Amino acid sequence: MLDYALRLAAALQESGVRVTIAHGERKGRLSVRAVAAQARALRPDIVHVQYPMARYGSSLMPHWLAQLPRCRTVVTLHEFSRAHLLRRIAGLAFSRADALVFTNAFERAAFGHWYPWSRGRGHVIPIGSNIPWLSAREARDRDEVCYFGLIRPEKGLEAFLALARLAADAAPELRFRVLGAIPAGQRAYCAQMRQASGGLPRLIWDLGRGDGEVAQRLAETGFVYLPYPDGASERRGTLLAALGNGAAVITSRGPQTPPGLESVVRFAADPGDALAQLRALRADPTAEANLRRAGRDWVERYGWEAIAAAHRELYARIAGR
Repeated sequence: MLDYALRLAAALQESGVRVTIAHGERKGRLSVRAVAAQARALRPDIVHVQYPMARYGSSLMPHWLAQLPRCRTVVTLHEFSRAHLLRRIAGLAFSRADALVFTNAFERAAFGHWYPWSRGRGHVIPIGSNIPWLSAREARDRDEVCYFGLIRPEKGLEAFLALARLAADAAPELRFRVLGAIPAGQRAYCAQMRQASGGLPRLIWDLGRGDGEVAQRLAETGFVYLPYPDGASERRGTLLAALGNGAAVITSRGPQTPPGLESVVRFAADPGDALAQLRALRADPTAEANLRRAGRDWVERYGWEAIAAAHRELYARIAGR
């Protein structure tokens, strides 16, 4: 969640909020004392903890930060519903924060089920896209279908490759692009997936691009297939990036899928269904254009300016001004 924290900090600064990012390091190691000392020196109105972050590892540092004396605290919990049992139990330390931020109503309800006394302090503020949104374009490559995301298990890549295999015979005019990045520890998985897809001549692996290059690709491609194992939701940054760059998105439905998303994406239960949706959209350019336009309109509420404004309002309420 580091990218999210940095983008939020930048958006808040642009809106006039003074933000300092506390790294919490002493002699190169995470340190509660280092952050506490920094907080005492700065005397901030709000201490805002983002949880989880990869750099925390199994450290309880963020849980201690939420208990700093004489500091109003806000905690953003990104993935409570899917967290390990021990992490959910450790959420008790966050339950007394002055305010709790969740990325959607599903996550807020999950935390409230565990810690009912916190429900009155839970707020929903959606995440934004780390990928910039480029101006709308009419000319797109309607023969290309793109996957976008981290190259790791349980992100839907296997289903995307299954769609590419189906299309090799059923729709040979289609080309497929895997657009993403390989996180630490996942190179063997990526090599395995590339080897398994070696017989697909119209598949391109396009990895390690910068944010601007990714945005350019998404603004040029015709379709994006995002088969999330647990379904699409507003907390999926890859979905926001695809919609914000005007792609026609085919995705999966799940328990966190919000009402109203039906009008901005096409849902597919499996790769075969996704291929049928692709064919239907390619046969009806008007429906495809309407879907792109609806996606652009829907995603505007998840722009960083709106997210920063929601945080400013919450901070002012917590700080009493």
